[in-house]
Amino acid sequence: MKTKILMITFVVLGLASCKKYDKFDNAEIIENSYTGTISIDNDSDPDGNFTGNGNSGTFAFAWVNSKEKAKIKLSLDNSSSGNVQIILNDAKGKEKFKKSLTGGDNDISFEEFSEVGKIGTWKVTLIFSNFNGNGSFEIDPAN
Repeated sequence: MKTKILMITFVVLGLASCKKYDKFDNAEIIENSYTGTISIDNDSDPDGNFTGNGNSGTFAFAWVNSKEKAKIKLSLDNSSSGNVQIILNDAKGKEKFKKSLTGGDNDISFEEFSEVGKIGTWKVTLIFSNFNGNGSFEIDPAN
């Protein structure tokens, strides 16, 4: 009896440990409640431009990262206002990068690296808060 319960426990634990984003293709939109305009270059290393008119919302997609880190670039034009946050979760769903930019600040762009994460399909999330203006992002695999 104990053996059967132990085997069932292992099966349940095995099912629970499946990759979180296996069902998504590269750059497939996961969630899009952002009401501004955003476009993504849908190649293997995504980049894109966004425009907002006082918009708030979330835009997220899956991206296949062939390396353990990512290089993230985010920039806003000088006349932008509001906030843009970018978050990257690795193939295990663990947050490996999170940073915000606020329009009107002196520092309206950055180029940084994520923490080391699991190779595979990562989730990229852009969160807009009262964003007005234009910006761009670029994400590349990195060592």
